[in-house]
Amino acid sequence: RKLGARRRSDTVLVSTINDADQGSVDVAFRTPLAPYEKSKFLGSGGSMVARLKLKGIDGRAPPGVEPAA
Repeated sequence: RKLGARRRSDTVLVSTINDADQGSVDVAFRTPLAPYEKSKFLGSGGSMVARLKLKGIDGRAPPGVEPAA
């Protein structure tokens, strides 16, 4: 039961990111964060969603922005 609730909240998080302005999303994910800040930002159980979203953003970098090496 708890797992199902967590899945639903992950879906909401992804939809919110998808609906957000693409420029803001790029800035949010491309801003370098200290490892401690990353873990705080992702929280527990959010790393998988963030990994998938980062992969998607890196796959379509806007013109003029060089993807991270």
